[in-house]
Amino acid sequence: MGDYSVRYKNSKFSHQKIEVDGTSYSNCEFENCIIVLEKGETDLEGCKFKDCKLMLRGNAYTIGKIIKLFTQKSPLKVLDFDEPLFEK
Repeated sequence: MGDYSVRYKNSKFSHQKIEVDGTSYSNCEFENCIIVLEKGETDLEGCKFKDCKLMLRGNAYTIGKIIKLFTQKSPLKVLDFDEPLFEK
């Protein structure tokens, strides 16, 4: 496990935009959240995601594009910046 200054355990998150880089999550639940990943420096262990969207930025976005080149498919739906973050 990495050296994370912020750690969450058994926490619940709902209708939030959460930047996960630099943070550790253990057995957490996420519902209707925007999960933002840029560097990949996070630990997500035993977490559950319900109706969440993943937003890739920076290095994570570059890796997603490389995976698409190799697989000829998009591994994820990339959230367009024009989309509303949360449905009303």
